[in-house]
Amino acid sequence: MPRSDLYDALDHWIAQTAPPHWVALSGGLDSTVLLHVMCARLGSDQVRAIHIHHGLSDQADAWAEHCQQLCDRLGCALTIRHAQVNVQTQGLEAAARAERYRLFDAELAGGGTLWLAHHLDDQLETFVLRLLRGSGLTGLAAMAPLRAQADYQLVRPWLELPRSVLESHAEQHALNWIEDPSNADVQFDRNYLRQQVLPLVEQRWPGYRQTLNRSLQHLQQAHSQLRVDLDVELEHRLAADGALKAVAFDDWSDADILALLHHWLVRQQAPLPSSVVLQRLLNEVVRARPDAQPQVDFGGGSVRRFKTALYWVPDPVDPEPAPDFVEGELHWPGVGRLTVVRSEQGAGRLRVTDQPLRWALRTGGESLWPAGRSQRRDLKRLLQEYRLSPWLRDRLPLLLCGDELVALAGYAIDRDWLAEEGEPGWTLHWYPQISR
Repeated sequence: MPRSDLYDALDHWIAQTAPPHWVALSGGLDSTVLLHVMCARLGSDQVRAIHIHHGLSDQADAWAEHCQQLCDRLGCALTIRHAQVNVQTQGLEAAARAERYRLFDAELAGGGTLWLAHHLDDQLETFVLRLLRGSGLTGLAAMAPLRAQADYQLVRPWLELPRSVLESHAEQHALNWIEDPSNADVQFDRNYLRQQVLPLVEQRWPGYRQTLNRSLQHLQQAHSQLRVDLDVELEHRLAADGALKAVAFDDWSDADILALLHHWLVRQQAPLPSSVVLQRLLNEVVRARPDAQPQVDFGGGSVRRFKTALYWVPDPVDPEPAPDFVEGELHWPGVGRLTVVRSEQGAGRLRVTDQPLRWALRTGGESLWPAGRSQRRDLKRLLQEYRLSPWLRDRLPLLLCGDELVALAGYAIDRDWLAEEGEPGWTLHWYPQISR
Protein backbone atom coordinates (compact mmCIF):
# COMPACT_ATOMS: atom_id res chain seq x y z
CA MET A 1 0.00 0.00 0.00
CA PRO A 2 1.43 3.43 -0.86
CA ARG A 3 2.58 5.48 2.13
CA SER A 4 2.04 9.21 2.56
CA ASP A 5 1.54 11.77 5.29
CA LEU A 6 -2.20 11.13 5.01
CA TYR A 7 -1.78 7.43 5.78
CA ASP A 8 0.81 8.00 8.52
CA ALA A 9 -1.48 10.42 10.34
CA LEU A 10 -4.39 8.03 9.92
CA ASP A 11 -2.41 5.12 11.38
CA HIS A 12 -1.54 7.18 14.45
CA TRP A 13 -5.21 7.82 15.29
CA ILE A 14 -6.55 4.41 14.26
CA ALA A 15 -4.39 2.96 17.04
CA GLN A 16 -6.17 5.21 19.56
CA THR A 17 -9.78 4.80 18.45
CA ALA A 18 -12.39 2.06 18.38
CA PRO A 19 -14.70 0.69 15.68
CA PRO A 20 -17.15 1.06 14.13
CA HIS A 21 -15.44 3.78 12.10
CA TRP A 22 -17.75 6.43 10.60
CA VAL A 23 -16.70 9.17 8.18
CA ALA A 24 -18.70 12.41 8.09
CA LEU A 25 -19.17 12.79 4.34
CA SER A 26 -20.30 16.11 2.88
CA GLY A 27 -19.12 15.20 -0.61
CA GLY A 28 -16.56 18.01 -0.74
CA LEU A 29 -12.85 17.56 -1.41
CA ASP A 30 -11.76 17.04 2.18
CA SER A 31 -14.30 14.41 3.25
CA THR A 32 -14.03 12.64 -0.12
CA VAL A 33 -10.28 12.21 0.37
CA LEU A 34 -10.79 11.07 3.96
CA LEU A 35 -13.30 8.41 2.93
CA HIS A 36 -11.05 7.23 0.11
CA VAL A 37 -8.02 6.90 2.38
CA MET A 38 -10.02 5.25 5.18
CA CYS A 39 -11.42 2.63 2.81
CA ALA A 40 -7.96 1.95 1.40
CA ARG A 41 -6.42 1.68 4.87
CA LEU A 42 -9.08 -0.31 6.74
CA GLY A 43 -11.05 -1.96 3.94
CA SER A 44 -14.37 -0.70 2.63
CA ASP A 45 -16.36 -3.18 4.71
CA GLN A 46 -14.89 -1.67 7.90
CA VAL A 47 -15.89 1.93 7.10
CA ARG A 48 -19.29 3.59 7.21
CA ALA A 49 -20.11 7.04 5.83
CA ILE A 50 -22.80 9.37 7.11
CA HIS A 51 -24.15 12.27 5.07
CA ILE A 52 -26.32 14.98 6.62
CA HIS A 53 -28.92 16.27 4.17
CA HIS A 54 -29.49 19.79 5.49
CA GLY A 55 -32.04 20.74 2.85
CA LEU A 56 -30.69 24.31 2.79
CA SER A 57 -29.68 24.29 -0.89
CA ASP A 58 -31.63 23.44 -4.01
CA GLN A 59 -28.71 21.12 -4.81
CA ALA A 60 -29.00 19.14 -1.56
CA ASP A 61 -30.64 16.13 -3.22
CA ALA A 62 -27.95 16.04 -5.90
CA TRP A 63 -25.24 16.16 -3.23
CA ALA A 64 -26.80 13.22 -1.39
CA GLU A 65 -26.96 11.27 -4.65
CA HIS A 66 -23.30 12.11 -5.37
CA CYS A 67 -22.33 10.73 -1.95
CA GLN A 68 -24.31 7.56 -2.59
CA GLN A 69 -22.56 7.03 -5.93
CA LEU A 70 -19.16 7.62 -4.33
CA CYS A 71 -19.86 5.07 -1.59
CA ASP A 72 -21.14 2.57 -4.16
CA ARG A 73 -17.87 2.90 -6.10
CA LEU A 74 -15.77 2.50 -2.96
CA GLY A 75 -17.92 -0.34 -1.63
CA CYS A 76 -18.71 1.17 1.76
CA ALA A 77 -22.06 1.67 3.46
CA LEU A 78 -23.70 5.11 3.50
CA THR A 79 -26.30 6.46 5.91
CA ILE A 80 -28.19 9.62 4.89
CA ARG A 81 -29.93 11.59 7.63
CA HIS A 82 -32.27 14.51 6.92
CA ALA A 83 -31.79 17.54 9.14
CA GLN A 84 -34.42 19.89 10.54
CA VAL A 85 -32.52 23.14 11.06
CA ASN A 86 -34.14 25.49 13.57
CA VAL A 87 -32.84 29.06 13.39
CA GLN A 88 -35.19 30.54 15.99
CA THR A 89 -32.60 30.71 18.78
CA GLN A 90 -29.32 30.96 16.82
CA GLY A 91 -27.83 31.79 13.44
CA LEU A 92 -28.04 29.52 10.41
CA GLU A 93 -24.49 28.15 10.64
CA ALA A 94 -24.75 27.46 14.38
CA ALA A 95 -28.20 25.89 14.01
CA ALA A 96 -27.04 23.64 11.16
CA ARG A 97 -24.00 22.56 13.18
CA ALA A 98 -26.12 21.80 16.25
CA GLU A 99 -28.54 19.72 14.19
CA ARG A 100 -25.68 17.94 12.47
CA TYR A 101 -24.18 16.86 15.79
CA ARG A 102 -27.60 15.86 17.12
CA LEU A 103 -27.91 13.46 14.20
CA PHE A 104 -24.34 12.22 14.64
CA ASP A 105 -25.02 11.59 18.35
CA ALA A 106 -28.15 9.60 17.54
CA GLU A 107 -26.45 7.49 14.86
CA LEU A 108 -23.39 6.71 17.01
CA ALA A 109 -25.31 6.12 20.24
CA GLY A 110 -23.79 2.64 20.42
CA GLY A 111 -20.22 3.98 20.43
CA GLY A 112 -17.41 4.01 17.88
CA THR A 113 -15.48 6.78 16.16
CA LEU A 114 -16.56 9.64 13.91
CA TRP A 115 -13.81 10.85 11.56
CA LEU A 116 -13.78 14.47 10.34
CA ALA A 117 -11.60 15.78 7.52
CA HIS A 118 -10.53 19.14 8.98
CA HIS A 119 -6.96 20.03 8.05
CA LEU A 120 -4.33 22.62 8.99
CA ASP A 121 -5.88 25.39 6.87
CA ASP A 122 -9.23 24.86 8.62
CA GLN A 123 -7.50 24.89 11.99
CA LEU A 124 -5.68 28.16 11.32
CA GLU A 125 -8.83 29.79 9.96
CA THR A 126 -10.61 28.84 13.17
CA PHE A 127 -7.73 30.18 15.24
CA VAL A 128 -7.67 33.55 13.43
CA LEU A 129 -11.46 33.94 13.55
CA ARG A 130 -11.50 33.28 17.28
CA LEU A 131 -8.57 35.63 17.79
CA LEU A 132 -10.50 38.39 16.00
CA ARG A 133 -13.54 37.67 18.17
CA GLY A 134 -11.57 38.05 21.39
CA SER A 135 -11.72 34.40 22.48
CA GLY A 136 -9.95 33.22 25.60
CA LEU A 137 -7.42 30.43 25.96
CA THR A 138 -9.94 27.62 25.42
CA GLY A 139 -11.26 29.17 22.20
CA LEU A 140 -7.81 29.99 20.87
CA ALA A 141 -6.71 26.39 21.36
CA ALA A 142 -9.03 25.78 18.37
CA MET A 143 -9.97 22.24 17.34
CA ALA A 144 -8.73 19.19 19.22
CA PRO A 145 -7.60 16.16 17.19
CA LEU A 146 -9.42 13.77 19.52
CA ARG A 147 -12.26 14.34 21.97
CA ALA A 148 -15.20 12.56 23.51
CA GLN A 149 -18.58 13.37 21.98
CA ALA A 150 -21.71 11.86 23.55
CA ASP A 151 -21.17 8.05 23.41
CA TYR A 152 -18.35 8.03 20.86
CA GLN A 153 -14.99 9.53 19.96
CA LEU A 154 -14.55 12.32 17.46
CA VAL A 155 -11.21 12.42 15.64
CA ARG A 156 -9.66 14.90 13.23
CA PRO A 157 -6.53 13.11 11.98
CA TRP A 158 -5.19 15.75 9.59
CA LEU A 159 -5.01 18.95 11.61
CA GLU A 160 -1.24 19.05 11.05
CA LEU A 161 -1.50 18.72 7.25
CA PRO A 162 -2.26 21.56 4.80
CA ARG A 163 -5.10 21.30 2.31
CA SER A 164 -2.59 21.02 -0.53
CA VAL A 165 -1.73 17.48 0.61
CA LEU A 166 -5.38 16.48 0.25
CA GLU A 167 -5.59 18.18 -3.14
CA SER A 168 -2.57 16.22 -4.38
CA HIS A 169 -4.13 12.94 -3.27
CA ALA A 170 -7.41 13.77 -5.00
CA GLU A 171 -5.63 14.61 -8.25
CA GLN A 172 -3.44 11.51 -8.10
CA HIS A 173 -6.47 9.23 -7.71
CA ALA A 174 -8.79 11.20 -10.03
CA LEU A 175 -11.40 11.73 -7.33
CA ASN A 176 -14.52 13.76 -8.00
CA TRP A 177 -16.09 16.00 -5.38
CA ILE A 178 -18.76 18.63 -4.84
CA GLU A 179 -18.01 22.34 -4.93
CA ASP A 180 -20.55 24.12 -2.75
CA PRO A 181 -21.22 27.55 -4.35
CA SER A 182 -21.69 29.10 -0.91
CA ASN A 183 -17.98 28.55 -0.20
CA ALA A 184 -17.23 31.46 -2.55
CA ASP A 185 -19.61 33.86 -0.76
CA VAL A 186 -17.36 36.30 1.09
CA GLN A 187 -20.20 37.67 3.20
CA PHE A 188 -19.38 34.73 5.49
CA ASP A 189 -16.40 35.47 7.73
CA ARG A 190 -14.56 32.22 7.09
CA ASN A 191 -14.89 32.55 3.33
CA TYR A 192 -13.71 36.17 3.45
CA LEU A 193 -10.69 35.13 5.49
CA ARG A 194 -9.94 32.19 3.18
CA GLN A 195 -10.52 33.96 -0.13
CA GLN A 196 -9.19 37.46 0.50
CA VAL A 197 -7.18 37.82 3.72
CA LEU A 198 -4.98 34.73 4.01
CA PRO A 199 -3.79 34.81 0.37
CA LEU A 200 -2.38 38.29 1.08
CA VAL A 201 -0.78 37.01 4.28
CA GLU A 202 0.81 34.17 2.32
CA GLN A 203 2.26 36.57 -0.26
CA ARG A 204 4.08 38.46 2.50
CA TRP A 205 4.79 35.52 4.85
CA PRO A 206 4.87 32.30 2.76
CA GLY A 207 5.55 30.16 5.84
CA TYR A 208 2.73 31.61 7.92
CA ARG A 209 1.02 28.22 8.32
CA GLN A 210 4.02 26.75 10.14
CA THR A 211 4.63 29.80 12.33
CA LEU A 212 0.97 30.21 13.28
CA ASN A 213 0.76 26.50 13.98
CA ARG A 214 3.73 26.76 16.38
CA SER A 215 1.94 29.51 18.28
CA LEU A 216 -1.21 27.43 18.28
CA GLN A 217 0.69 24.45 19.71
CA HIS A 218 2.01 26.62 22.55
CA LEU A 219 -1.54 27.72 23.31
CA GLN A 220 -2.74 24.11 23.21
CA GLN A 221 -0.05 23.10 25.71
CA ALA A 222 -1.12 25.89 28.04
CA HIS A 223 -4.74 24.92 27.56
CA SER A 224 -3.96 21.27 28.35
CA GLN A 225 -2.40 22.27 31.66
CA LEU A 226 -5.36 24.54 32.43
CA ARG A 227 -7.73 21.66 31.69
CA VAL A 228 -5.86 19.42 34.12
CA ASP A 229 -6.17 22.05 36.85
CA LEU A 230 -9.85 22.62 36.11
CA ASP A 231 -10.55 18.88 35.99
CA VAL A 232 -9.20 18.59 39.52
CA GLU A 233 -11.46 21.43 40.67
CA LEU A 234 -14.48 19.93 38.90
CA GLU A 235 -13.94 16.63 40.72
CA HIS A 236 -14.68 18.49 43.96
CA ARG A 237 -17.62 20.46 42.60
CA LEU A 238 -19.38 18.21 40.09
CA ALA A 239 -22.47 16.33 41.27
CA ALA A 240 -23.59 12.97 39.86
CA ASP A 241 -26.26 14.69 37.74
CA GLY A 242 -23.72 17.07 36.20
CA ALA A 243 -24.59 20.04 38.41
CA LEU A 244 -21.80 22.45 39.38
CA LYS A 245 -21.66 23.40 43.05
CA ALA A 246 -21.36 27.18 42.95
CA VAL A 247 -20.05 27.79 46.47
CA ALA A 248 -16.79 28.87 48.14
CA PHE A 249 -15.79 31.34 45.44
CA ASP A 250 -14.75 34.07 47.90
CA ASP A 251 -11.03 33.77 47.11
CA TRP A 252 -11.53 33.28 43.38
CA SER A 253 -10.88 35.93 40.75
CA ASP A 254 -13.53 36.60 38.12
CA ALA A 255 -11.22 35.17 35.46
CA ASP A 256 -10.84 31.88 37.35
CA ILE A 257 -14.60 31.52 37.86
CA LEU A 258 -15.23 32.23 34.16
CA ALA A 259 -12.65 29.61 33.19
CA LEU A 260 -14.34 27.04 35.46
CA LEU A 261 -17.78 27.85 34.04
CA HIS A 262 -16.49 27.45 30.50
CA HIS A 263 -14.79 24.14 31.33
CA TRP A 264 -17.93 22.84 33.06
CA LEU A 265 -20.07 23.68 30.02
CA VAL A 266 -17.60 21.88 27.75
CA ARG A 267 -17.91 18.81 30.00
CA GLN A 268 -21.70 19.08 29.74
CA GLN A 269 -21.38 19.18 25.92
CA ALA A 270 -23.24 22.47 25.88
CA PRO A 271 -22.74 25.02 23.08
CA LEU A 272 -19.73 27.19 23.86
CA PRO A 273 -20.89 30.55 25.27
CA SER A 274 -19.56 33.91 24.16
CA SER A 275 -17.61 36.06 26.62
CA VAL A 276 -20.75 38.20 27.02
CA VAL A 277 -22.82 35.14 27.96
CA LEU A 278 -20.13 33.92 30.36
CA GLN A 279 -20.11 37.28 32.11
CA ARG A 280 -23.91 37.12 32.40
CA LEU A 281 -23.62 33.67 33.96
CA LEU A 282 -21.24 35.07 36.56
CA ASN A 283 -23.29 38.17 37.34
CA GLU A 284 -26.83 36.84 37.04
CA VAL A 285 -26.55 33.18 38.05
CA VAL A 286 -23.46 32.53 40.17
CA ARG A 287 -23.95 35.75 42.15
CA ALA A 288 -27.74 35.53 42.39
CA ARG A 289 -29.47 35.63 45.77
CA PRO A 290 -29.43 32.25 47.56
CA ASP A 291 -33.22 31.97 47.28
CA ALA A 292 -33.38 32.95 43.59
CA GLN A 293 -33.82 30.59 40.63
CA PRO A 294 -32.13 32.56 37.82
CA GLN A 295 -31.40 31.35 34.32
CA VAL A 296 -29.52 32.56 31.26
CA ASP A 297 -30.66 31.24 27.88
CA PHE A 298 -28.26 30.59 25.00
CA GLY A 299 -27.52 28.04 22.30
CA GLY A 300 -30.72 26.03 22.55
CA GLY A 301 -30.70 25.66 26.31
CA SER A 302 -30.05 27.52 29.55
CA VAL A 303 -27.90 27.58 32.64
CA ARG A 304 -30.06 27.59 35.76
CA ARG A 305 -29.41 27.71 39.46
CA PHE A 306 -31.28 25.61 42.00
CA LYS A 307 -30.22 25.90 45.64
CA THR A 308 -26.40 26.22 45.44
CA ALA A 309 -25.84 24.34 42.17
CA LEU A 310 -25.77 25.31 38.49
CA TYR A 311 -27.36 23.12 35.82
CA TRP A 312 -27.08 23.05 32.02
CA VAL A 313 -30.65 22.43 30.82
CA PRO A 314 -31.20 21.88 27.07
CA ASP A 315 -34.52 23.12 25.73
CA PRO A 316 -36.94 20.24 26.40
CA VAL A 317 -38.50 18.08 23.75
CA ASP A 318 -42.16 17.11 24.03
CA PRO A 319 -42.51 13.74 25.79
CA GLU A 320 -43.78 10.86 23.73
CA PRO A 321 -46.82 8.86 24.95
CA ALA A 322 -46.17 6.87 28.10
CA PRO A 323 -44.71 3.38 27.55
CA ASP A 324 -46.14 0.21 29.05
CA PHE A 325 -45.05 -0.85 32.53
CA VAL A 326 -42.61 -3.75 32.08
CA GLU A 327 -39.69 -5.23 33.98
CA GLY A 328 -36.25 -4.33 32.74
CA GLU A 329 -35.04 -1.10 31.11
CA LEU A 330 -36.87 1.18 28.73
CA HIS A 331 -36.37 4.64 27.24
CA TRP A 332 -39.18 7.20 27.38
CA PRO A 333 -38.26 9.90 24.82
CA GLY A 334 -38.50 13.34 26.37
CA VAL A 335 -38.53 11.90 29.90
CA GLY A 336 -35.54 9.62 30.33
CA ARG A 337 -34.58 6.06 31.10
CA LEU A 338 -36.60 3.84 33.44
CA THR A 339 -35.54 0.59 35.06
CA VAL A 340 -37.79 -1.87 36.87
CA VAL A 341 -35.77 -4.50 38.75
CA ARG A 342 -37.39 -7.42 40.59
CA SER A 343 -35.96 -8.60 43.94
CA GLU A 344 -37.04 -9.98 47.32
CA GLN A 345 -34.64 -8.01 49.50
CA GLY A 346 -34.04 -4.36 50.27
CA ALA A 347 -36.04 -1.30 51.28
CA GLY A 348 -38.17 0.94 49.07
CA ARG A 349 -39.57 -1.76 46.77
CA LEU A 350 -42.99 -1.76 45.15
CA ARG A 351 -44.85 -5.00 45.84
CA VAL A 352 -45.42 -7.21 42.83
CA THR A 353 -49.04 -7.24 41.66
CA ASP A 354 -51.16 -8.70 38.88
CA GLN A 355 -53.16 -5.47 38.69
CA PRO A 356 -52.48 -3.36 35.60
CA LEU A 357 -50.01 -0.54 36.22
CA ARG A 358 -49.30 2.37 33.92
CA TRP A 359 -46.79 5.22 33.64
CA ALA A 360 -48.01 8.82 33.51
CA LEU A 361 -46.85 12.41 34.04
CA ARG A 362 -48.26 15.04 36.38
CA THR A 363 -51.60 16.57 35.54
CA GLY A 364 -52.19 18.31 38.89
CA GLY A 365 -53.87 17.38 42.16
CA GLU A 366 -51.97 14.11 42.73
CA SER A 367 -51.13 12.96 46.26
CA LEU A 368 -49.22 10.10 47.88
CA TRP A 369 -48.75 8.65 51.36
CA PRO A 370 -45.02 7.85 51.28
CA ALA A 371 -43.99 4.77 53.23
CA GLY A 372 -42.61 5.85 56.59
CA ARG A 373 -44.46 9.18 56.64
CA SER A 374 -47.20 10.09 59.10
CA GLN A 375 -49.66 11.45 56.56
CA ARG A 376 -50.60 11.80 52.91
CA ARG A 377 -48.95 14.69 51.06
CA ASP A 378 -49.79 16.45 47.81
CA LEU A 379 -47.29 15.83 45.04
CA LYS A 380 -46.29 19.47 44.63
CA ARG A 381 -45.10 19.66 48.23
CA LEU A 382 -43.40 16.28 48.08
CA LEU A 383 -41.30 17.26 45.08
CA GLN A 384 -40.19 20.40 46.89
CA GLU A 385 -39.18 18.28 49.87
CA TYR A 386 -37.27 15.88 47.62
CA ARG A 387 -35.41 18.89 46.17
CA LEU A 388 -36.18 17.83 42.63
CA SER A 389 -35.12 20.52 40.17
CA PRO A 390 -38.16 22.60 39.12
CA TRP A 391 -37.63 21.93 35.40
CA LEU A 392 -37.80 18.15 36.03
CA ARG A 393 -40.95 18.06 38.14
CA ASP A 394 -43.31 17.81 35.18
CA ARG A 395 -41.15 15.01 33.71
CA LEU A 396 -41.08 12.77 36.79
CA PRO A 397 -42.60 9.38 35.86
CA LEU A 398 -45.60 8.53 38.04
CA LEU A 399 -46.79 4.93 38.39
CA LEU A 400 -50.56 4.51 38.64
CA CYS A 401 -52.95 1.65 39.23
CA GLY A 402 -56.13 2.90 37.62
CA ASP A 403 -56.29 6.49 38.89
CA GLU A 404 -54.39 5.72 42.12
CA LEU A 405 -50.85 7.04 42.41
CA VAL A 406 -48.73 4.20 43.78
CA ALA A 407 -45.12 5.34 43.23
CA LEU A 408 -42.80 8.12 42.13
CA ALA A 409 -40.03 6.53 40.09
CA GLY A 410 -36.79 6.75 42.04
CA TYR A 411 -38.31 8.69 44.95
CA ALA A 412 -41.20 7.16 46.88
CA ILE A 413 -43.61 4.22 47.20
CA ASP A 414 -47.12 4.62 48.62
CA ARG A 415 -47.31 2.87 52.02
CA ASP A 416 -50.12 0.57 50.80
CA TRP A 417 -47.92 -0.64 47.97
CA LEU A 418 -44.68 -1.22 49.85
CA ALA A 419 -43.20 -4.74 49.61
CA GLU A 420 -42.32 -6.44 52.89
CA GLU A 421 -38.87 -7.94 53.39
CA GLY A 422 -38.75 -11.34 51.68
CA GLU A 423 -41.79 -10.49 49.55
CA PRO A 424 -41.32 -10.12 45.79
CA GLY A 425 -40.99 -6.47 44.83
CA TRP A 426 -39.81 -4.05 42.16
CA THR A 427 -37.17 -1.34 42.56
CA LEU A 428 -37.87 1.66 40.33
CA HIS A 429 -35.19 3.98 38.99
CA TRP A 430 -35.44 7.07 36.78
CA TYR A 431 -32.53 8.64 34.92
CA PRO A 432 -33.83 11.97 33.56
CA GLN A 433 -33.23 12.93 29.97
CA ILE A 434 -31.15 16.08 30.21
CA SER A 435 -30.03 16.16 26.58
CA ARG A 436 -31.84 16.38 23.30
